[in-house]
Amino acid sequence: MVTFNDKKETDIPGLFLKDRKILAPTKQKIKVNVPFMNSAYDMSTVGSGGEIVYSQRPIECKFGIKASSKTELQVRYEQFLAWIYDVGQSKLIFDDLANVYFLAEVEKEPTWQETYLYGESTVTFVAEPFKYGIDLEGNKLWDTFSFEFDYLQDTEFDVSGSKTVTIYNPGRTIVPNINVSSFMTATIGNYTSNLSIGDNTDYLFKLKNGANIIEINGTGHIKFVFRKEVL
Repeated sequence: MVTFNDKKETDIPGLFLKDRKILAPTKQKIKVNVPFMNSAYDMSTVGSGGEIVYSQRPIECKFGIKASSKTELQVRYEQFLAWIYDVGQSKLIFDDLANVYFLAEVEKEPTWQETYLYGESTVTFVAEPFKYGIDLEGNKLWDTFSFEFDYLQDTEFDVSGSKTVTIYNPGRTIVPNINVSSFMTATIGNYTSNLSIGDNTDYLFKLKNGANIIEINGTGHIKFVFRKEVL
């Protein structure tokens, strides 16, 4: 079953997902040929801090529509188009991948074939390259928790003077939002971020995959807000 734009396929009578193909995103490669060399320099990660950069990924879905009359079939098809096509980039969720969602949009018109009281439509979603965690880290629900990939952890802390914490990132390198109740500093590796009261987004403060040891200085409450991003 598929959910798109907060609406399930079963919300349209007679509509069902027949097949789907989720393809991997393509790597963005920038290769520069050098005279007198048999190879080339790969410049793809120069501006991304060493992170591999990907293009958007296609997700192809084939839907079937059953109806009791030709008139009903056309009505259901119009409802289908309004749901799947007449909307911008939205969350796309598959029930068998219930702990993640895609950000996707149908940019090209869907195909349509009908035979008497049955119709089929193939749509191609253009999705961002990564899947995003349904839950924010530190807010895991048992129905979406994966013992193989996820972490049960705290992501908010009370600090009095100084505190060393470990934040686990189950996905790719991300920049968290950091909310503090008073002025604080947070040091990760060799980088220290000066945090103002409220929400802070410091693009040099990054959580890498796995364990991230953070030294916090100040007095008050601090919360790291982020969700995993995975291929």
